Amino acid sequence: MKSKSKILLVALVISAYCCSPKGDGSVTIVDVGGSKMAVFNLNELKTDTATILLSALVEGCSLVQLESTEDAYCHPWFTTVSEKYIGVRQRGNRPYMLFNRSGKFLRAVGSVGRGPGEWTISLYDDIIDDKNELIYLAPFMGDKILVYNTSGVFLKDIVAPQRLNKPKIFLSDNVLTVVHMAFTNDKAIAYQFDVNTGQVLKELSPPTHLRAENFDGEIFNTRNVSGTFDFTHTSSDTLYHFNAESNKIQPLFMMTYSSSEKPYKQYYLLNNHMILTNVFGKGLVATDLKSMTSSYIKVVNDFYGNMPAPTYIVQLRNGYWVHNIQPEQLIEDIEKRLAKRNCTDAEREILKKTLSTTKEGANNVVFFGKLKEEVKSSKLL
Repeated sequence: MKSKSKILLVALVISAYCCSPKGDGSVTIVDVGGSKMAVFNLNELKTDTATILLSALVEGCSLVQLESTEDAYCHPWFTTVSEKYIGVRQRGNRPYMLFNRSGKFLRAVGSVGRGPGEWTISLYDDIIDDKNELIYLAPFMGDKILVYNTSGVFLKDIVAPQRLNKPKIFLSDNVLTVVHMAFTNDKAIAYQFDVNTGQVLKELSPPTHLRAENFDGEIFNTRNVSGTFDFTHTSSDTLYHFNAESNKIQPLFMMTYSSSEKPYKQYYLLNNHMILTNVFGKGLVATDLKSMTSSYIKVVNDFYGNMPAPTYIVQLRNGYWVHNIQPEQLIEDIEKRLAKRNCTDAEREILKKTLSTTKEGANNVVFFGKLKEEVKSSKLL
């Protein structure tokens, strides 16, 4: 337990340094067209990297071995955890894989093809609607969002008036919102559909700065905050919120820097006041909009021996921290942690127990925990 105390002490010391009412100078608020946007200056970052316990971010952590029957093996890209299910959006031209929360394989949903309930290339987003036992799949390209029930039966298409390029989707109150990569001649960047009738309720013309010329960029989203459709478009330096009620795209957050070299980055919401910025080549930055402070962070899984806990956009989605890992990689990670001098007896015990139940050649292992709605700054920055 000594190492845990040390980690928390580091976080608390950094908090005492950062969390004055005036903040640490790294964050300012500006007005952009009537919307308040937070601006984080990378050059004002004064703190060292804070090591954070996963338990500060999630309510608990489960470890699930996905069923290892021949039909159940998967090639994960993004993994979605809901209150009832684990859904795996696979790499390449493969179906969507549905498991229960215990890892039992339920079924493959949809497939690549040109018939009903099929898509032509790959999937770019997914939503599991537990309440109505529905699954929404958004193909990489095409004019349709496909709807299935959780028994795997294809129900219908929700059809857009134009082709959708790399669409991201959001579901709220029987309205499905789609934001996609609008090209130069596209009529709309966003559509709102009635999920029951498929009727277009609203559409939004693309702002000039969010028009794309090809598929080179990406759109990222998290859906971590209830009722908030956040997204990042790589053609812009800004994290946005799509306001469905006003049918507007509003800026939330951006990073500035003085370097002539433009760093590649990803923004994502952790909760309603905490934003993470993955600055490639530099590290992961947490920005707290309550305390107006920022810090480089790394997260360790204190539920499982303080192994590193990846916290990038693949892992932080839909209100969960999810880490889908091949058993061979998990074995390697455990052995690396066991070799560390600061690995305590208590940590060794749980790591060895986990190692004993991890089998090479088996299907993937999924760690997941529900994100806390409120994260205290004293536990993070």
